[in-house]
Amino acid sequence: MEIKKSKVNAGSVKRFLLSYNSIVIFLLLLIFATFFVGKFTKNYDTIVVEASLYGFIAIGLALVMITGNIDLSVGFQLAAASVITVVVLDSTGSLPLACAAAILSGALMGAINGMAVTKLGISPLIATIATNYIYKGFVYFFTKDGSFYPEGELRNTLKESIAGVEFFGSEFLALTVIIFIAALVILFFVLRKTKFGVSLYISGDNAEAGQLAGINISRVQFWAYVLCGICCGIAGMFFASKSGAAVYTQGEGRDVFAISACVIGGIKMAGGKGTMVNVLLGILIMRIISTGMNLMLIPAAWVDFVSGAMLVGVLIIDRFTTLKKEN
Repeated sequence: MEIKKSKVNAGSVKRFLLSYNSIVIFLLLLIFATFFVGKFTKNYDTIVVEASLYGFIAIGLALVMITGNIDLSVGFQLAAASVITVVVLDSTGSLPLACAAAILSGALMGAINGMAVTKLGISPLIATIATNYIYKGFVYFFTKDGSFYPEGELRNTLKESIAGVEFFGSEFLALTVIIFIAALVILFFVLRKTKFGVSLYISGDNAEAGQLAGINISRVQFWAYVLCGICCGIAGMFFASKSGAAVYTQGEGRDVFAISACVIGGIKMAGGKGTMVNVLLGILIMRIISTGMNLMLIPAAWVDFVSGAMLVGVLIIDRFTTLKKEN
């Protein structure tokens, strides 16, 4: 009986490690960086704050990926929402209106993507590449001189709000971090405890069975894109506040970051699996790599190389474990 029990425990550990390899990757990277990268421990707060700034596009994309789709326009949805934040603030002088406009613009961009995929039947890859260029052109129109910012004191107002707010003087209690954690918790329970959350998983795992069960798969996928757009709108608002301006480069490479964070964290490309915990782990892994290598004065190109190599490795592991389960 004891031998049998030990075999069961060994099998459970193996399955856990295969399903949540991101935990192992995260812990190994954290331990290595803590003990072998100078001044890394002094940058814990920076990692947490940057995770909150970059994280919203990853959690938004995760919702789309769970349905088995993809959105390659998240980077310039963020940048477009940043532009909208500045435009509305400059026109009205009202920060609440600017924030609301950024979120609404994100929802609109998400709805456009969702309509293209679910109503027009365009491939998610093609549809979101096309809309990415549209949003990119919109951003360039306003930021072709490098950046676009509100006039006079409004720029300081923008910089001192949202991303500039910290409670008790701690970056760990920055407003962006609190909002990000709240969003993670809400979406975690939405995915686990609501009919809509279950429908997202069914849409990615077996859409045909979902249709037969009475789930409107197109509607579920559409709202996944809308929620992704809203998350991008919030991220754009954060970035505008952080720099006090909308900058063209705010949209560059963010889609790659979001996809890498999701996949490395454990969101399956085929859809149907993954949680907000997976996304959080993926975001932290990406920020640890970036922060650690920057502190070691390693060129940015090598940061991309290491992140890309890790992404390929995770995909290979996922592919082989999936084939093994099927066999």
